[in-house]
Amino acid sequence: MTGQTDQDTATLEGVTVAVITTLYKADNLSFLDLALASLETQNGLRRDQIRTYLCCDGPLPKEHETWLSQNAWRFHLVVRNEENIGLAKSLNRLIERLEDEDFVFRMDGDDICHPDRFRTQIAYMQAHATLDLIGCQAWDIDETGTVTGERDFPIDQTSVETVVVKMNPILHPAYCMRRAMLRIPSIRYPEAYLTEDLGFLVRALEAGMHVGNCPDRLLSWRLGPNFYARRTSLRRGLAELKWYSRAVRSQRGLASPAYFYAIARALIRMMPSSLQARLYGSGLRKSALSKAASSETAA
Repeated sequence: MTGQTDQDTATLEGVTVAVITTLYKADNLSFLDLALASLETQNGLRRDQIRTYLCCDGPLPKEHETWLSQNAWRFHLVVRNEENIGLAKSLNRLIERLEDEDFVFRMDGDDICHPDRFRTQIAYMQAHATLDLIGCQAWDIDETGTVTGERDFPIDQTSVETVVVKMNPILHPAYCMRRAMLRIPSIRYPEAYLTEDLGFLVRALEAGMHVGNCPDRLLSWRLGPNFYARRTSLRRGLAELKWYSRAVRSQRGLASPAYFYAIARALIRMMPSSLQARLYGSGLRKSALSKAASSETAA
């Protein structure tokens, strides 16, 4: 992806942002420290302009409780679930507790923000007043933080709508949303096994939200050793089949050959993780994105 957002156009005085994230008993605290540090050192924003909301999903081991006690000052609000209720419900609980922030960012506890992420995405939203949600371009990193690749996403709404029937066109920890969008009750995370973010995006599009991606690379997305193994299951395949089919129905109608993509993805999820990894790195994804961009240019 090419292009760069003019960060100097961002009007940040008086702007307040919320960051919503979760903590689970198996989460790596070292990664979480790095993630939080990358939020707390954002260029152009004072610390008091950034409010981090945390939901602890279920009981935590002693090590995590100690860490949380020592780092309580880093959070604007901590919400606790007595039992593990899952990512979707945890994020929805945080959304219900948001205050008067202007923008809401997603962040996973093992990813790292570029120092200019917030002001760049805010500048892009301010320059494109009709947008309700955007992501950004990203780097893939491994367990050590080493960059292993680049991840590109479509820029404009038309390209997003073209791609969403094939793959998720916006990286979830890169979300920057207007607070007003989340005041709409129907725009919440659905319970969908490892597919909550796709479901959220499909719901947002169905509600008439305008979405896209800024052209800047602003997030390092960590792919752990179990990345593909976690995506290999009938349950995951069926969840994706449901939401990609719903995306096809809302974007293309009931009679569309695009349902083939939903079925193909479900079948891929039942393949061995090693084969999935090969397909994932084969260039098929970039090819689909390039075709979407080409069709938009032609239009």
